[in-house]
Amino acid sequence: MKLKHVGIIVVSVLAMSSAAVSAAEGDESVMTTVNGGVIHFKGEVVNAACAIDSESMNQTVELGQVRSSRLAKAGDLSSAVGFNIKLNDCDTNVSSNAAVAFLGTTVTSNDDTLALQSSAAGSAQNVGIQILDRTGEVLVLDGATFSAKTDLIDGTNILSFQARYIALGQSVAGTANADATFKVQYL
Repeated sequence: MKLKHVGIIVVSVLAMSSAAVSAAEGDESVMTTVNGGVIHFKGEVVNAACAIDSESMNQTVELGQVRSSRLAKAGDLSSAVGFNIKLNDCDTNVSSNAAVAFLGTTVTSNDDTLALQSSAAGSAQNVGIQILDRTGEVLVLDGATFSAKTDLIDGTNILSFQARYIALGQSVAGTANADATFKVQYL
């Protein structure tokens, strides 16, 4: 009888270990870890009256499509399109005013007009882009000439600007894109 019990025990142990191996193998196929990539965290700690809102830092202003006949001769203008720079967490005990300067590649002998970028699809010709401050003044785009001052309030402030195309001669159709950087001066 003892031999019969030993046989049953051996068979039972083998059956259980087989089930355990199957379960462990199943766990391995469910539990898989792969590298997912890299997340870049970007920002800056500033000692200033306000902090520039993250959505204002890298924005695109859509000037849309303008018919070349609207920019037929030097000085012709498209409609202006508004855009904003948002300042957060402003403290008027630190500064009570803000102004903005823009910097970009300008057309030859015209430091208030951005030159268009070259495009494989073909760039517009005889067209540039101007930036205007809240007073409607066309800004010089040298990075050192600032817009009209805006009075700050504690908290959130919106600095308003506009952009428009300007004809430098009879325009030729094509893509019409340009970039400018900006900096804020607190006064």
